[in-house]
Amino acid sequence: MRRQSGMSFSSVVALVALIALLIKAAIAIVPMYWDNKMLTTVLDTMAESGEVTIDSKPNKVKQLLEQRMLRNGLRMNFDQLTIQPHKHALVLDWPYEVRGTWLANVDLVVRFNQHKEFTHSE
Repeated sequence: MRRQSGMSFSSVVALVALIALLIKAAIAIVPMYWDNKMLTTVLDTMAESGEVTIDSKPNKVKQLLEQRMLRNGLRMNFDQLTIQPHKHALVLDWPYEVRGTWLANVDLVVRFNQHKEFTHSE
């Protein structure tokens, strides 16, 4: 009977290929989450600064958001952004998705949903 002495060459190659694919996916996904974190910070700063209040006009809020995103180097699609006044808050809802190329014509898609309630009054 022969003793097993470790992984075969083909197993090592398969393992290295799998690790390379996972690293490639991480390289594509991490910046997406980083940008979402930056957007969350921008929205929190807008709420804390008092620039956006319950009485703010949705168009003004969108313009301010666009300016802050431009300053932070964030580029996202505003198609799904909604800003609506409610009884005790101005509510921003923004579902969006980010696509990143993984391999050749295979994309990774990550969906996010930002929800922020601006409650300070002027």
